[in-house]
Amino acid sequence: MSNNNVERGTADLSQIRSKSYELPRPNNEGKRISRTHFAPMPTATMPNHNSMHRPQFDRVNTTGQFRSNTQNRPKIASRTNTTSFIGSPAKRRSMARTISSLSLYSHFAGENLDDNSHQHRHSRPNSNMIDEEKRYSYAPSVPSSMHKHEGSTVSEEMVEDLEDEAPKASVGKAMFMFLKAFIGSGVLFLPKAFQNGGLALSIVLMAVIALICLFAFLRLVNTQKAIGGSYGDMGGVLYGQILRFIVLFFICISQIGFVCSYFIFVSGNLVNVVDVLSNCTADIAQKYYIWMPLVILIPLSLVRHIAKLSFTAIVADILILFGLVCIIYFTADRLKDFGVGPNVAAVNPQDFALMIGTATFSFEGIGLIIPIVESMERPEKFPFVLTLGMIIVCVIYILIGTLSYLAYGDTIQSAVIYNFPSANRLTIAVQLLYSLAICLTAPLMLFPALKIIENVLFHKFKSGRDSLSVKWSKNVYRTILCIICAAIAFGIGGDNLDKFVSLVGSIACVPLCFIFPGMFHFKISKKVTGRIWDSLLMIFGAGIMVYTLYVNINTWVHPGPVEAAATSYCPS
Repeated sequence: MSNNNVERGTADLSQIRSKSYELPRPNNEGKRISRTHFAPMPTATMPNHNSMHRPQFDRVNTTGQFRSNTQNRPKIASRTNTTSFIGSPAKRRSMARTISSLSLYSHFAGENLDDNSHQHRHSRPNSNMIDEEKRYSYAPSVPSSMHKHEGSTVSEEMVEDLEDEAPKASVGKAMFMFLKAFIGSGVLFLPKAFQNGGLALSIVLMAVIALICLFAFLRLVNTQKAIGGSYGDMGGVLYGQILRFIVLFFICISQIGFVCSYFIFVSGNLVNVVDVLSNCTADIAQKYYIWMPLVILIPLSLVRHIAKLSFTAIVADILILFGLVCIIYFTADRLKDFGVGPNVAAVNPQDFALMIGTATFSFEGIGLIIPIVESMERPEKFPFVLTLGMIIVCVIYILIGTLSYLAYGDTIQSAVIYNFPSANRLTIAVQLLYSLAICLTAPLMLFPALKIIENVLFHKFKSGRDSLSVKWSKNVYRTILCIICAAIAFGIGGDNLDKFVSLVGSIACVPLCFIFPGMFHFKISKKVTGRIWDSLLMIFGAGIMVYTLYVNINTWVHPGPVEAAATSYCPS
């Protein structure tokens, strides 16, 4: 068949070699445009650009059912350059979401979490299809663990989303996304962790944990390269659907734990700012400020399409960067004026387990690893990005932790910002702006847990676009989840922030960072040495989880002596 007689969209799938998506450009020369994975269509119903067909992959959703995935991207080993007819106006509209890298959260841990108007739920396929999926999933040459393709109608907005999500990120952009994902609020809790571990031991532990995280992340990426799918999909294919649900459960509690720690951190900032500005006449306890971030969190959590939060994400990133610079400024200035703080210890054998939990909390960005890999134009370069990125993150963490602990000694607070001079105008600005940044970041952190739980609760109902009652039911659910996070933070209280951060790191982050990557790679590894390393990784993760959890619970049940607190602005 000659090219002149072939109409666009009717190509034989078996003759197409490329495995990437190619969006059509207007073609005035009559040349044939290749579309991979497109279902054959009658020539009489050939779509225009506003009703073009694109692939759908049936994959397991968070409820264990197979659903149509209109945004699933090719696996790592099958990427080629993509083209687009999207003009400059659409690119300008997508610039904010590109800078903010929100696609990392809409595809958190490889899951397809963002709402779109073309998702349809399918019933669970028969066991033969599942067995076929598992059989093909072990072959690296198979582009996906799901092989059914269907046609669908794509709107202009969806085409724009496809263009934004095409695997086109350079090494530099991937590094930028990695650093943005890992350097956040967790760094604020490290100075207290350095006190729990001691200066010398904490530096060593930070380097060791960073190295083990690097090894575990590479294990997970190699597994995803061989199998495809999301973090949960890998568990479901290798060990059955029960492990998929377990992975999703730990993702949920980790993200909810992060948000709860944000509530407590913001409340500590607000109580100081209000005391200073009111000249100590407000007399409101810190725990009541915990509810105030709900004013921002609830409205933003009702947003269905996460790309609409691009501007708020950019503002949050700028404010966090400003806060980190101010942390280095305040701690360095204090060291210059007053020297090393009181009672700086090299090793703290009593509470160093709390340091391990907090460090794991800070390095827990494994849910964003798979989306970064899938966004890269050359994913084979990701090990370089990951290695260099972990070195940079580790150096920044050690720098801020060391400077802060040396500056304030054993008077260091749960978050180092609490130690800054209360009445200083810059301190007030930092506390207000950093609190705003955390409030704008919290919806992104809660989004994965919110969507996973929502898919479980509402998988039998119509889409909110088709039913107003379903839409408002989801709104009520999202509001309740935000209130639950605030209630958990309220119950914990500001005095236990450091212990809660370590608890989240021990319970939720350790399995995601260490145990599951080792389990998954062990299943596909064919070398004895590889399985030995995977076993050691699993044993390390399980041992650290049990020990740090025991020490953490013991600090709650048998709290130690009250530590020296930073000077309060208002007299007690």
